[in-house]
Amino acid sequence: MEYNMPHIPLGTLFGALILTPIVLPLLQIVVSLLRTTFSASRVVPGPSGGHFLFGYMGIIRNAVKGEWHEEMVKKYDHVINSSLWQNQLFTTDPKALSRILTNTDVYQKPNPERYALGQIVGKGVLYAEGADHKRQRRVLNPAFSLGHLKELSEIFLSKSQELRDILAGQIKEASAPGTSPSASVDMLLYLTQATLDMIGPSGFNYSFDALSNKQTGLAQAIATVIHPPLGIPISFILKTQFPFLRKIMVFDKHTRDITRARKQMDDIGRDLVQRKKAEILEEKTTGGDSVAKLKDLLSVLIRSNMRERGNGLTDDEVLYQIPTFLVAGHKTTATSTTWALFSLGAHSEVQRRLRSELLLVPTDTPTTGELDSLVYLDAFVRETLRFHSVVAAVPREAVRDDIIPLEKPFVGTDGKLRDVINVQGRYLSRSHFDDDIWGPDAKEFNPDRWLDQGPPGASQSIPSVWGNQLTFLAGPRACIGFKFSLIEMKALLFPLIRSFEFELAVPSEQITRKTAIVTQPEVKSEPTKGGQLPMIIRPVTHAT
Repeated sequence: MEYNMPHIPLGTLFGALILTPIVLPLLQIVVSLLRTTFSASRVVPGPSGGHFLFGYMGIIRNAVKGEWHEEMVKKYDHVINSSLWQNQLFTTDPKALSRILTNTDVYQKPNPERYALGQIVGKGVLYAEGADHKRQRRVLNPAFSLGHLKELSEIFLSKSQELRDILAGQIKEASAPGTSPSASVDMLLYLTQATLDMIGPSGFNYSFDALSNKQTGLAQAIATVIHPPLGIPISFILKTQFPFLRKIMVFDKHTRDITRARKQMDDIGRDLVQRKKAEILEEKTTGGDSVAKLKDLLSVLIRSNMRERGNGLTDDEVLYQIPTFLVAGHKTTATSTTWALFSLGAHSEVQRRLRSELLLVPTDTPTTGELDSLVYLDAFVRETLRFHSVVAAVPREAVRDDIIPLEKPFVGTDGKLRDVINVQGRYLSRSHFDDDIWGPDAKEFNPDRWLDQGPPGASQSIPSVWGNQLTFLAGPRACIGFKFSLIEMKALLFPLIRSFEFELAVPSEQITRKTAIVTQPEVKSEPTKGGQLPMIIRPVTHAT
């Protein structure tokens, strides 16, 4: 039998190709609108309007200290529906947060966030869900044990002291004879370099030499992925929201740059992994102890993985942990420490008290235990991470229908009092500025709230792996590296505060928050310069 192919006019084919990128997103929006319209969560009160694609995400990301959330909580209370064309709720209710954060089989990272993470760090522990996440986390646990992390504090302090010496050199170079010594510096830049130099040897025994302004191939690749020169392009944002575009929009400059940078990161990382595996196998064969002295996270991870006997990570999954270490152990800590210095510049009395405590320590190289014993330093770090959380909100999506219990009932749009939410959709959580939890001074920077009797009693109900706050989350997906970050941050602050007085180089009102991967400071009058924190530093000449 002869089969004749139907004739399709060339114009029809071109028309289909042109219209597909328009029609498919519209269909996705229509389907989402129908689901949202008939969703049981529509009884949750909330504002109308917002961006037709992204709702209020842009406002949430750019709001200073959660001001948009604060305004919405005042108007709509502790459960808010900010849906437009997709279900999107926000809550500060502790019982609801506990349900969302501890039930990871139901509440997972939404697809857009997972896609973005995959593009930046690959399919490592930050990306993985379900059984894959549990398996990766099990193998990673030994690398992040407190006993192992204490052995890394020497690296952290060494790099912090190197930064201190470089800043001292900047003051000497900038100060004219006969004048009061000082220098104007961008502390975000310096702290970003310092944390990169910390995560290199502690993460995988690799030297970046960022503080020496050397540009290794891996450092350049990281900068391309984490800091696109022209910001996050609209093409990338569209691909996060509309999966079918990910296979179509592959020739734009951003995609090409990211692809090249990720290949460079993978090539260098694969070489690191293969060399370490060979060294560890040689150690096991010869009985030597040279490799055993290597304490970097990757070495410990590979040893842990070898003990799994086939039930551990694939070579690619081991490889994906390298950019994960870089982003989590470098960018977040650098930005958090930058906000810590901003707080010291904005609160001179806090700076004076903190320096007085640190100067009482009789050594330049305290142990982790000695750092943790500094009461005011601990309170200051806790308050910094509460007040300047570098992750604006925690998005989760219910992959199946669920019922969220509430500690405090709410009045629905139908006038009924409800103590649960029937849900399927997207949820954002945040509770760092809730007056009911933190008291009437919740919007003020106050380390004293952590002293004496400890944090407010209401904060005890917040699900948290550390600090009665959501900075490091809670439950099975709590940040595995939170201890690493805390040790790193304290080690950075210790020599800097002992050595320098910090003053903001611009009025505090000029510093705004800009969120990309993390929320970093920018100067309002200089938006094209991107993230920065200009400060004036002076040497400490006596106890203050």
